[in-house]
Amino acid sequence: MIKLSCIYLTFKQLINGNKASFLNARVFQSIQQNLFIISFLLYGPSALAAQTAKAENIEKSFNLVAAIYPPYNYQDGEIKGLNIEVIKAAFSAVNYKVKIEILPFGRAFQYAKQGIVDGIPLWHSENRTQWFDFSEPYTRSELVFFKSKSLQIAYQSLNDLAPFTIGTVQNYAYPKSFIDHPGLKIDQVLTDEQNMSKLILGRIDMVLIDKRMAHFILRNSHPKKLNSFDSAATLKDENYYLAISKNAKNYKQKRDAFNLGLAKIKENGVLEAIINLYN
Repeated sequence: MIKLSCIYLTFKQLINGNKASFLNARVFQSIQQNLFIISFLLYGPSALAAQTAKAENIEKSFNLVAAIYPPYNYQDGEIKGLNIEVIKAAFSAVNYKVKIEILPFGRAFQYAKQGIVDGIPLWHSENRTQWFDFSEPYTRSELVFFKSKSLQIAYQSLNDLAPFTIGTVQNYAYPKSFIDHPGLKIDQVLTDEQNMSKLILGRIDMVLIDKRMAHFILRNSHPKKLNSFDSAATLKDENYYLAISKNAKNYKQKRDAFNLGLAKIKENGVLEAIINLYN
C-alpha cells in the first residue's frame, strides 16, 4: 500500500507541476486515467463518489446574458427583473447557480447564439430555432397602445387609430401589420422613457409599448400619474422563454433542468409571486 501511495503522489505531482510539458495529449490522458485508477485502489468508492459529486457541482451552473429591458431585465445596483428572477428561481429549485451579464441586445444575442454564454431570455420565432432550444414559456409580454384614461377610443382595428399620434421607438421590431398599415401617424424617439414623458405632457396621443414597461416607468419616474393611464387595445401578445444556445455544453440537460425547476416554482407558487411583483 505504501508503494502504491508513493506512485500515486508521484503521478499527481508530475501532472500538477508539468501539465504544460505534455505535448502529446494521448500520453497525458493515459497518465490521468492511471491516476484515477490508483486513486480508486487507494481510497475506494467513497473517493470516487466525492470526485463525481465535485464534478457535478462544477457543471451545475448556467451563464445567462440579457439586455436592458425593464422590468424584465435591468440593473439597479444589482441585476434584476421579472425574467431574471424567474430564471434564477427555477434553476435554484434544481440546485443550479446562475451567473448573469447585462449587455446591449445585439451583443447579448450574438454571445448566446455562439455559445459564449448558455442562454438568453427571448420571444420565440422559427428562425431562432436554428440557434436556440427553447424552454417552456414562463410569462407573457403584452404590446399595447397606452393612453390617457381621458381619451376614449372604441378600438376594433388599426383604422380606428388614424386620427391619433402614436409614439414608437426607433429600431424596435414592431409587428409588420402595424409598420405597413397606411394612414397611421407615427412619432419616433430613442427610448420608451422619452415616449412616456411625451405622453404625460400631451405631445402624443398614445404610446405603443409593453404594458409592464409602461407601468414600470410610471411607478419609478411619474408615480403621481400611475392611475391616469390605461391601454386602448393589445396589438400583440408574446410568450417569454429561456432560449438555450445549441452551441452551449450540455444544452439539452440545461433546458430540461430549467423546465423541471420551472414546474416546481409553478407548483409552489413562487412563479406567480414573482410575476405579481412586476404587474
